[in-house]
Amino acid sequence: MVMALVKKDKEVLKHTRVSSTGVNPFVTWRRFFMYYLGIDGGGTKTKAIITTAKGKVIAEALVEATNPNSVPEETMKLRFQNLLNELWKQSNLQINDIIQVFAGMSGVSRQASKQRMKQILSVILEGYENISVDNDAVTALYSGTFGKPGIVQISGTGSITYGVNADGEHGRVGGWGHFIDEKGSGFSIGRDALQAAFKALDERRIPTLLGEFILEHFHEKELPDVIPHVYQAADVKVEIASLSRLVFKAADQVDTIALSIIEQQGEEIGKSIARLISNHFKEERQVVPVVLAGGIFNRVDLIQETMAQTLKLLGKKVHFIMPEIDPAGGAVIAALKKDGIQINEHEFIQNYKMSKRG
Repeated sequence: MVMALVKKDKEVLKHTRVSSTGVNPFVTWRRFFMYYLGIDGGGTKTKAIITTAKGKVIAEALVEATNPNSVPEETMKLRFQNLLNELWKQSNLQINDIIQVFAGMSGVSRQASKQRMKQILSVILEGYENISVDNDAVTALYSGTFGKPGIVQISGTGSITYGVNADGEHGRVGGWGHFIDEKGSGFSIGRDALQAAFKALDERRIPTLLGEFILEHFHEKELPDVIPHVYQAADVKVEIASLSRLVFKAADQVDTIALSIIEQQGEEIGKSIARLISNHFKEERQVVPVVLAGGIFNRVDLIQETMAQTLKLLGKKVHFIMPEIDPAGGAVIAALKKDGIQINEHEFIQNYKMSKRG
């Protein structure tokens, strides 16, 4: 009987949606049965998750990177296929059980690339049409704002400052790649660490604590021997970004050079956020929520104060948010938003955390 009701509900809802001002009478009842699929496709890994409208996790899976700018298309398709197969295996569901799919992907800033990614996913999902694709910064933003306007500062291997204002307009500062501008990223911090270590060598000063940590990291005794490890790495950007943790380790020992690097990068992040507020949040007088996402903010204790001071000096009022769900959960929030579902944040977070695997 329940399955029959669910199928009937699906058919009705093909033609029934929440209006901008009204309430869909089927929504509350449907929330107990329907499922949403969120994908967070990053430059190093891709995670997908299926949840109910209330945030209960039904299945989750992880594969390697699916950024179309760095992964061959056929490899990317195979990874998506493996990702989705694992979801179906865990959940015992099929694509017709899914109401909306939202994929937040790195490397799809242009409209043409979004459309191509949607086509690829649609083919893999047997012609399924309810698919939305956007920048992965959107999923990171919604993991903290639950679909409301705001800014997300992503500082991981790379970095970007991204926002959606009250009019639904999207804006960004930075995130153009490590050759151009990714201040506040793991790459930028790691690069500064290498520069500081080699500068001390060139000036024949006493080796820095950072230099010692770098040698230990690469299992070498002399700094010049580190060069092949960096330039011959399988992924130079990721290799250099991994050194950022050494900067935080040195800062914990009150190393002045490490503390200076973190302070400079914190200032740059603050300036990027301020620039985006000036460009896209001019009409919004209240405090702007800023979601902090990415591995660099695992050490928010060392970098947030400088960011806050910089924003204060520039006359910008913000409220920092450390998200309680991951970007894959943010992708589900985007799918729910697309479907017109109102979200109880507290309930969603509680269900999400309690039902997460591992």
